[in-house]
Amino acid sequence: MVARIIAVVMTLAGVAATAAPATLSEAETTAIYTGADFVVRGGFAMGCNTTSNTAAPASRFTFDSVDLSGDGNPEVILTEINAVCFGRQTQAFSIMVRNADGSWRKVGGATGIAVPLDTRQSGWRDIEYGGPVLKLRPVLHWDGTNYQ
Repeated sequence: MVARIIAVVMTLAGVAATAAPATLSEAETTAIYTGADFVVRGGFAMGCNTTSNTAAPASRFTFDSVDLSGDGNPEVILTEINAVCFGRQTQAFSIMVRNADGSWRKVGGATGIAVPLDTRQSGWRDIEYGGPVLKLRPVLHWDGTNYQ
């Protein structure tokens, strides 16, 4: 909910928010979690609360489908929401790309809210990120293999 509200605010500020919630099967969801290096137990991802802060509450996850590469096939922005783990930014995201064999791999990510832009680097859309406490909004660019 927070990501959607901030995306709307950023859109009103002139930033294009073009990601849409993804509808995924349980098997595909698990494959994305696995590609992002999350521990999956009973079909649920264990986010930062199992890796860096065992006292943190369970994270909430969202999947947004967006064609970053311009090939007509969507990539996924996987967002983990947990204010205990990520502080005032409240969330972190992983940019996920489907491999030729159907598995998923992480090609970038950061702490904050991901907003795909209309500008491109090497054919892929740039991704601005940040949150309510960041005055500057860094931009990730595609380097041919990953977002940097």
